[in-house]
Amino acid sequence: MNMSMQFLGGKNGIVIFLNKMKFGRFAENLVCKFLEIKNFKIIKRNWWLKKYGEIDIIAYKNNCYYFIEVKALKNNINFDPSVNYNKLKKERFHNLINYYVNKYHLDKFTAGLITVQKINKKIKIKFFKNV
Repeated sequence: MNMSMQFLGGKNGIVIFLNKMKFGRFAENLVCKFLEIKNFKIIKRNWWLKKYGEIDIIAYKNNCYYFIEVKALKNNINFDPSVNYNKLKKERFHNLINYYVNKYHLDKFTAGLITVQKINKKIKIKFFKNV
């Protein structure tokens, strides 16, 4: 369900929308901590380019820049959040990366997807490289 559909659901829809936003911020913060534990340096968060959207996290490790898209989902055991990384989102994400790489003259880089899934009281994190 997209955000606008949730928002149009009346006052209960607003609560769902806000909870989704809070969980999304929580997931991005958690991913930053996860990356730092794995010895990544966080370079930027929520880097925005009007034409294509945003890059959630830009990180650096071992002379390589990592452009990270974060997908989060809570309380759904049978659904993988990476399914939301569709062809259009992937294309826009790669356009953003190309713009950033050309603007800052970067040599070595990769695109990554990190999913955060809350199942009951457990958090599951998956890191996909070269997506």
